[in-house]
Parts: sequence; structure tokens; C-alpha cells
Amino acid sequence: MTVLPIKNEEGRACDTCRFWRKQAHRDEDDWGQCRRMPPILPDLVDDKLVIAGIWPSTKGGDWCGEWETFSLEDVDNPHS
Repeated sequence: MTVLPIKNEEGRACDTCRFWRKQAHRDEDDWGQCRRMPPILPDLVDDKLVIAGIWPSTKGGDWCGEWETFSLEDVDNPHS
């Protein structure tokens, strides 16, 4: 069976998506977090650990089928 690569010819990448937030603390400057869905909580049984939500980390050139255009209105009205 031959698996053909899925191409993103429309330029719809994470770094142009309204749900993507760049992370400045990484060694590489093209990483960020996808905020499309709520964070997931890891399954931890240890009650001494702090549990924090985790958003998926992606590279700016990655993409998925949930991409939505980013606009300056998203910056001005983040909860609309």
C-alpha cells in the first residue's frame, strides 16, 4: 500500500492560525502551542505533583484541519 503525503498548498500553517501561540522559552524559535481545544490533563496518580493542563506543542510550519485565519481583531477581542 502506498501512502501519499498530505500537502498543505494553501499556506495554512500553525504560525498563521488564530489558535496558535508562540512559545518564547524554547531553544528553537518556531515552536508554539495550539489553543484550539481545552488543555488535556495528564493521568497522574501521585498526589504530591502539581497537575497542570497541557496544550499540544507544534512547530510553526505544522498544520491540521482545524486551521482558522488569524486577524488583528483576534488580538483586540480575544474572547469574541
